Amino acid sequence: MRIAPALAGLLATLYLGLGFGLGLGSLGPSASAQEARESAMANAPELPPAPEGSLNGYVLRTLQRYPLNGSYGYHWPKPGSDPWEGTTEAIVYAGRQLTKGDPKKRSYCCGLTFEVYVKALLAASGGEPVPGISADLLHELRLRFFGDSQQVRERKRLLQFGIESLKLGRSIKDLADARAGDFVQFWRHSGSGHSAIFVNWVVRKGKRVGMTYWSTQSSTQGIGYNTERIGPDAVDAKQIYLARAAWPVELGARK
Repeated sequence: MRIAPALAGLLATLYLGLGFGLGLGSLGPSASAQEARESAMANAPELPPAPEGSLNGYVLRTLQRYPLNGSYGYHWPKPGSDPWEGTTEAIVYAGRQLTKGDPKKRSYCCGLTFEVYVKALLAASGGEPVPGISADLLHELRLRFFGDSQQVRERKRLLQFGIESLKLGRSIKDLADARAGDFVQFWRHSGSGHSAIFVNWVVRKGKRVGMTYWSTQSSTQGIGYNTERIGPDAVDAKQIYLARAAWPVELGARK
C-alpha cells in the first residue's frame, strides 16, 4: 500500500514527537550513546513535517529497517583493497546491480546514504522503477555522492550536488529549513567530514549547539543515530550541506 505524500511527510514529525521513535535509544552499549540520546531529546525542537513532494517520510521508514545493535558494522576499506561501494547489500534498480554489497553487512557513510536513497525511492514507487529515472542516472548519482564523477568540481557538498544537479530534489540553503529525512554532508573544523541522514538539531537557549543524524560510524559500532556538537572544535555550522529528495511523482515532471 502506498502512502500519500502528505502522510509520508507527516511521519517525520510523528517519529520525532514520540521522543525520537526511530530508535535513537538503541545507539549501542556505550554510555556516551545514552548521553547523546538524552541530550538530544531534552533539547530537540519540534520540527514541522517535510513539505509535500518530498521523499523524507520514506527515507525515515527505510532507516527503521536497519538494526542498531552493531550487527551492521562500519568499515572503511584500505587503499588497494577490492573495490566495494560501501553498501550493506547489493543495490538493484531496473534489473541492474548498482552496488555489490558486503557479505558482513558493513557499510561506510556515502555508500549507506546512497543505499537509503534508492530503497526509499523504490518504496515510494511501489517497488517499480520511476519513469524517467534510469539505472544509468542512479549510477551517476552514486558517483557524485562518492566524488568519483567527472562532473564533481569540489567535494564539500557531494550529496547536495548529486541530488540537485540530477534534478532528484533540491538543496536546503537555510539550516532552519532542515527536516528529518533530509540528506546531509557536514565537515568538522578538524577537516574530517561525514555523510548522513538528518534527524534534528540540539538547541540550547535558542542556539543550535548540536546535530542528531543517522549513518554508519565507528562511534556507534556501525549503523546508528549519533549526536555531534556544533562549535569551534566540533562541526562547522558553515559547512553543513543539506538536500531534500523529491517524491517520485514530482520526479516524473523533471526537466
